[in-house]
Amino acid sequence: MTDNSVPPIPMWLAHLPTLGGLAVPWITPRTADGPYLFGAVDADLVRHAIDQRWCGVCGKPLQDRLVLLMRLSDLGRQRSYEPALHPVCAAYTTRACPMVNGTLTRHRSSPHRLDHTMQPAPDAEVRQGAQAEPWFAIWLTSYQAVTDHDAPAASYAGSRPLRMRPITWRLRGFL
Repeated sequence: MTDNSVPPIPMWLAHLPTLGGLAVPWITPRTADGPYLFGAVDADLVRHAIDQRWCGVCGKPLQDRLVLLMRLSDLGRQRSYEPALHPVCAAYTTRACPMVNGTLTRHRSSPHRLDHTMQPAPDAEVRQGAQAEPWFAIWLTSYQAVTDHDAPAASYAGSRPLRMRPITWRLRGFL
């Protein structure tokens, strides 16, 4: 019998380290004593990925199609604090990440224990223990790198998305 809760890792992501059968995204921080912190991000890698247009999962340069995975609260501002992804990386993330795919219904109730080189997400305190929001995939050809609340963000304001697809809208009872 196979475990269907852990999706297969695409060959495109074979260069990434794994933890519990999942590919560890390139922007995921690792503490000084070794463990990766799923659900947290390395602020320097996020800034680099957004500014240089690199994928937040595989760490490779983005191409002519990219996807922003965004929470409902991000849609109105048309920007995300998370880097854009290649379509294959976005597809894997929507299957593998329990927050994005709707398996988790609430954010962590306690903060990650971050090393001195790590920073919490700009809205980490507000999300702590809160109900998870619906997620959406926004397909684009480009975005603008902006700064929002002193944090890097990818913005598609002023451009028309190729496609907007709900990921967990119905799962969370918003329809």
